[in-house]
Amino acid sequence: SPAHPHTCTPAIFLKHWWRIYAVVAATLAGGAIWLPLIQHGYDSKLTEWIKNSDRIGIEWIAPIFQAIAAWVTMLSLLPVESSQLPIVIVSGLVMIVFFIWGLPILISGLKVRMQQSENRIGIQVLGGFIVSAIAIFFIITYCLGIDLTRGARYNFVYFPGVIVLVAASLAISWRQSILDKSDCTPRFRGKKAVALIWLMGLVSGITVVCNLGYQKYYRPDLLGYLIQQQSQIPALIATTHKTHVQTGEIMGIAWELKRKFGNNLAKIPQFLLAHQDYKGSKKATLTLQKTLSKMPRPLNLWLVNFHAPVELKAQNCLAESQAKPSVDGYEYQLYRCLELSDRLLDSRPN
Repeated sequence: SPAHPHTCTPAIFLKHWWRIYAVVAATLAGGAIWLPLIQHGYDSKLTEWIKNSDRIGIEWIAPIFQAIAAWVTMLSLLPVESSQLPIVIVSGLVMIVFFIWGLPILISGLKVRMQQSENRIGIQVLGGFIVSAIAIFFIITYCLGIDLTRGARYNFVYFPGVIVLVAASLAISWRQSILDKSDCTPRFRGKKAVALIWLMGLVSGITVVCNLGYQKYYRPDLLGYLIQQQSQIPALIATTHKTHVQTGEIMGIAWELKRKFGNNLAKIPQFLLAHQDYKGSKKATLTLQKTLSKMPRPLNLWLVNFHAPVELKAQNCLAESQAKPSVDGYEYQLYRCLELSDRLLDSRPN
């Protein structure tokens, strides 16, 4: 009898697999090029901020919760990084409830796909790719001490695969109008569920576009505004420097000052990155004192994420007592540095 038009002969099956093998081989060859760079550790300071080989206590399970948080944001992202605590709480609760509600729908759709012979291998390949990528992430995190779960952006490696599986599952739900309901399944599914998931995706996209989600952990725009308000006299912005992270934080402040207030700054501030080898070292303290001795007075000194002993009495620098708003990613303190002669006059007996 003639073969069924959709029958896959062994020759055709092997032909398709050889294409997959060729792609795998090319990918491995491309990855092997980077092995010498990994062995020599070139530019390791660029990734030093995610290294954490000396975990203690709860730090051992932190990567698990960080990974789960990143997976949740693949389906929904509301303004959980808002400065208003009530908005953060409500957004977080809605995202968790949405994830718990939507996960059974997606799993059910994938189970149906697995029962379809023409789709089974595609689901298995994508699922295996995603699971393998996640496993590699945790191996690197726990075995090499490089915590890749700290940045949700690193999940871009397997995010497209997740979206394809979600689309494949929702296509099944779209064709289902009535499903048997039980205590362990959502109250409604089908097109209504797909529409709700689509709507959440749209709202999540707007959240990101409006910079209410996936924000950087530091806000140089807010700190730059505070510095601009005090720009009537010269300013020095100082931080302790260890890796490229501190460089980026200070560059963010400089960029915001230039972009927003370039023509409105009475005095252009100067920047100091005082290198510090380890926490508690006084090397950065001495560097700051030496720099201040050469700066004009009066002077506004902004210590930003300055993790070294602060000894400024001899420099006649007094901490600003007025409370200022907190800024994400920046611990700062403003000091007013006066002329040294003013300190000498004040110290004379009446």
